[in-house]
Amino acid sequence: MKGIAIKVFQLKTFYLPLLAGTLVVAGIFGYYASIKALTIFPNNSEYGYYSYTDAANGGNSKVIAEHTTDSLYAITFKLNKDFHSPYVGFTVGQQEQQIINASKYNELSIGIAGENIDRIGIAIYTPPYKNNNVSTTTETLYYSFLNIANKQKLYKIPLTQFQHPDWWEDLNHIPKEERNPKIDSILHFNIGSAFSQQIGNEKTIKLYSLALTRNNTALFTTILLVFAIVMVFTYAINFYILQRNSKVTEITVAYKPLEVVPKQTSDDKSITYINENYENTELTLEMIAAETGSTTRSISNSIHDKFGCNFKTYLNRIRINESKRLLLETDLNIGEIAFKVGFNNQSHFNRVFKKELDLSPTEFRVQHKS
Repeated sequence: MKGIAIKVFQLKTFYLPLLAGTLVVAGIFGYYASIKALTIFPNNSEYGYYSYTDAANGGNSKVIAEHTTDSLYAITFKLNKDFHSPYVGFTVGQQEQQIINASKYNELSIGIAGENIDRIGIAIYTPPYKNNNVSTTTETLYYSFLNIANKQKLYKIPLTQFQHPDWWEDLNHIPKEERNPKIDSILHFNIGSAFSQQIGNEKTIKLYSLALTRNNTALFTTILLVFAIVMVFTYAINFYILQRNSKVTEITVAYKPLEVVPKQTSDDKSITYINENYENTELTLEMIAAETGSTTRSISNSIHDKFGCNFKTYLNRIRINESKRLLLETDLNIGEIAFKVGFNNQSHFNRVFKKELDLSPTEFRVQHKS
């Protein structure tokens, strides 16, 4: 059994799929691992930043200060209660209002901190919604909340976490069956206060970095799991086929005198001669043909037709069958048994025995005697 398990690794039907699968997996890993983050802030002149307030909706919140450097964008603001849901924030988008291709990415990476504010809202705006019979004339809105600290910290937000707000879906009459958003193209980001209850005191939001990134953990884990399952299945199929093909048909040696029949063909005499003289280390097809009046070709054909193997295999199986009896019924050592059954050296006997039974003579004796 152990020998078959090792032989499976040598089969083309196993190692070629293993090699091909490994190359495919490596290619997929290499492709997705090579996708670099799309940095939006800092140090990217293609993108602009500007603040907004609730003034457009009749509110009275104020931006007190804006601060921009190569590594920081910050706004200080005050929310006023003149509006039922005051808000202040800032927009990040391309200067030329071009579309950001987000199809390769699955998360938003944001480095941010807040003073006197611990929860913000992040909105992603994409081109107008179009699906089946539903379309909008305004930008499509995706929204999520983020709890932040008063010190700089990097947050990773899966893009699947951004969803259409219920009010936006109701306003645009989006059917429930179509409420499965997928963010491929982005117009701009809005980052700002999120229903803060603290009115009147100054608050600050500091943006240190913003980028679209890719997290491959789930994808790589799934690919490895599928690859492992496929290779285990391939191994099992090859093991089963190899085990089935390696089973040896038992050949019974006629130790008792053969029944007298009216007439034997020369080929029958040849097989009988082999059965009675298998222990002769010099036994050859030519010798058998000379002793029985047959030809080497007809002897070989007869053995193949009756036993499905060639002369050498037939002779070795007879010898191995007799060696099995001697291993179990006598205390002869392996070398003595090898010579008694017709092998001219022990190492050759061991190789033939191992090939036929997938066990060495010693292992066979130990297992079956125990």
